Amino acid sequence: MKKFFYMLLLLPAALFVSSCDDDDNIPDVNITAQVSGAVVADNEVYVTSGETFQIDAINLVNKTGKDAALGVVTYSLDGLPLAVSVAAPYGIEVNTTDLPLGRHVITATMPVYVVDYPICFGAMSFNVIVVEDESQLPAGPDTYSFPIVVRPK
Repeated sequence: MKKFFYMLLLLPAALFVSSCDDDDNIPDVNITAQVSGAVVADNEVYVTSGETFQIDAINLVNKTGKDAALGVVTYSLDGLPLAVSVAAPYGIEVNTTDLPLGRHVITATMPVYVVDYPICFGAMSFNVIVVEDESQLPAGPDTYSFPIVVRPK
């Protein structure tokens, strides 16, 4: 069973091998991630300790005129596996109860499939700052949309 689990963890890395082969063949797509339940200031997410915030959706904006889709979205927190979302809207909830106060990093990666293009990958990373109480939250919107970079390999 352990071997199967480790193989699943290595699957995203194996997919990178078959990604886009050159910059001229990257499809014209944009991807955004919508975050709510926290305050966003200077592209960083601030949340009170013990609260839950959400990555509500990962959205593909396809400008190619061809069919396109996202694959499994893999999330990590501080470099460790956090969650996997296999179906649209690809959202997750992040509970901060067990997170120490301070700065943490959430990353999300996903394959991008577009007809007549090689597989490419989207990648997003943002800081989450866990604060002790609401008085430490900066002013900012409680929903925000982060851009996600689409790259070859």
